[in-house]
Amino acid sequence: MDLTKISTGEKVIGIAGIVLFIDSFLGWLGAKADLGPLGSSSEAGSAWDFTLPTVAVLIGILLVVVVVLRVFGVGVPEQLGPVGLGFAYLVLGAFAFLLVLIKLIVGPDMPELASQFGVEATREIGIFIGLICTAGLAAGGYLVAKEKGQLQLPKGGGSTPPAA
Repeated sequence: MDLTKISTGEKVIGIAGIVLFIDSFLGWLGAKADLGPLGSSSEAGSAWDFTLPTVAVLIGILLVVVVVLRVFGVGVPEQLGPVGLGFAYLVLGAFAFLLVLIKLIVGPDMPELASQFGVEATREIGIFIGLICTAGLAAGGYLVAKEKGQLQLPKGGGSTPPAA
């Protein structure tokens, strides 16, 4: 195990991905109901209870696995088709961030009838930590892509037109 084989960006990805996985078991979104004289009741679901956050956590796990493979010296290719590994980190991290951001904005799926009975959607601490962690995945990907000079989109395969 050689930590000098991985860059600062990959270390950021590893830490953000591990924290995201742990955070995935906390409450992310929920509902709070006012029960009048009986008080109130609330329930929260983890990232695993919602599709978009689940996909974001799985992306985080995938990126951590790639980093761990590189730490242990397993031959992970630097090029994934037309894009470099750093660019792939960046795109996947940004996609995970976007998924969590969308779910943060939309909130839990609540039927219209629920609001008439005093039930309101809540956003718990887990989704905010998840947003920070997925931003860390994207930032780590940016650092790796910048270090390896992979921030440009791949060029098309066409030929250049003749000069006039």
